[in-house]
Amino acid sequence: MTARERRGWLVVVSLFISLFVVFGGGYDTSGVFFVPMRTFFGWSATRQSSLQTILALTAGATVPLFGWMLDKLEARIVMTAGIIVAGCSMLLASSANSYNTLIVAYVGLGIAIAAATLLPTEIVIANWFAERRGTALGFATAGTSLGGLVMTLFASRAIEASSWRAGYVVLAIPTFFLAAPLVMLLVRTRPPGEAGDSSANPLAGMDFGPALRARSFWMIAAAQFLFSLAGAGATVHTIPYLIRQGFHPSSAAEVFSVTLGLASAGKLLMGYSADRISGRTALALTLALNAVGQFMLIGAHNKLILIGYAIVFGTMSGAPLALFPMVIADSFGLKNFGTITGLTGICITLGGALGPILGGQIVDHGLGYGAVFILFSAALIVGSLAALACSPMPSDATVALTVF
Repeated sequence: MTARERRGWLVVVSLFISLFVVFGGGYDTSGVFFVPMRTFFGWSATRQSSLQTILALTAGATVPLFGWMLDKLEARIVMTAGIIVAGCSMLLASSANSYNTLIVAYVGLGIAIAAATLLPTEIVIANWFAERRGTALGFATAGTSLGGLVMTLFASRAIEASSWRAGYVVLAIPTFFLAAPLVMLLVRTRPPGEAGDSSANPLAGMDFGPALRARSFWMIAAAQFLFSLAGAGATVHTIPYLIRQGFHPSSAAEVFSVTLGLASAGKLLMGYSADRISGRTALALTLALNAVGQFMLIGAHNKLILIGYAIVFGTMSGAPLALFPMVIADSFGLKNFGTITGLTGICITLGGALGPILGGQIVDHGLGYGAVFILFSAALIVGSLAALACSPMPSDATVALTVF
């Protein structure tokens, strides 16, 4: 392995840690706060769910801004600032006594997630890797799931030992003392010698206008919307559903944590597989298996079905995060990768905003969690079909930038 390759994998490890701390702690842990905060404030399921919706809307609204900033500034600067905002937002949430204060805190978390997690990770890895891009993306994005597993358990233990306020403090600490220093020291947007003037290193790919008119753009956008709707909804509502099924809150958190842990293996597996089959095929298969897993959750009272849910949904639930960037790069190239990713990311935002609050509305209207998870399963099936409808970039485009 060359020095440049070693440096590339150090960058991947740093991105993994940022996703572990910021995404895993700031996004994936929402379910563990759901019941204790509803009890403390006396809120409806819809109001509690709306905090996650606010986070998702904020992240989506600011993604284009951070995409532009990442074209102008080194990724480490944008990401480090975002990580610090995440920590401050969690500390603010820990001291909140009103819904308005929590709104401010979750707006901050949304900004942090846009600045420091998936978008910069996708851009940095797209610049550092070509042949092993799927493997690198799979490893880095495994941080979201492993982070969710570990941070959910840490927050759950802190809540049990003290209160939901302590849960936020536990999540804030590693942002300041682990993620921010590592990212600032190690992450770079491009390999040494390839930063700067893009005319010196032209990237192959479709121009923005043709890309926007291409079928693949709208199919990717639809698949991202539907995946995010189901995924964000499941993140918020799985633990409350399991508690309603008779699970102790800590047991429900442990079940959800296991699924997040298995998701890390799924990202690595499907990222590796996508380097050998098309990203489009891997994505469609992953979304279909996600749908099967979501549907199995309805039978969670049966131990065997619960185990099946954890295995099927757990291994597949996070893999699309590693596969969407591959499908975008395969369909459009790298020339306008950041812009296209930012625009399709709006659909991730809309789905992530709608899923939790839609699930809350269904529950508040007495239709039950069964209806929620049937809806999410159907959305994932349609998303799988949309992924299959994508097509690769025309073969006349050639990559002028050599990456390993």
